[in-house]
Amino acid sequence: MIDEIKEKVQTFIEENSKLAATVIGLFLFLSLSAVVVLFFHAGKRKEQKGPALPPEVFVQKNDFLPPAEITLTEDYYFSRVPEDKWSEEERDRWFTNPDETSLKELGKANDGIAKRITEAAP
Repeated sequence: MIDEIKEKVQTFIEENSKLAATVIGLFLFLSLSAVVVLFFHAGKRKEQKGPALPPEVFVQKNDFLPPAEITLTEDYYFSRVPEDKWSEEERDRWFTNPDETSLKELGKANDGIAKRITEAAP
């Protein structure tokens, strides 16, 4: 099996000598560059080390302020049971009637969706 692979590699190199030489040269250049960069990087790392600094000690200058008390608004509850219908007050507060242009745009969009669905039907 190894002999077969060796033969295939040799025939490939013989048939594509320029390509093989370029690939081997590029591989050697990248390997050599990596070794040189690692060598210089390791040398710089040793030079940059200085004396170890002592750990900083925390000195409290001011008293810590306690967080402000959380006040919940009437609209927010941790566990809220939703109602089936809105009250008149909630309806007036949260619901806005759409204007005529918005309704026309929505109608056009819905008509387009319906048209695409019916066109795709067999």
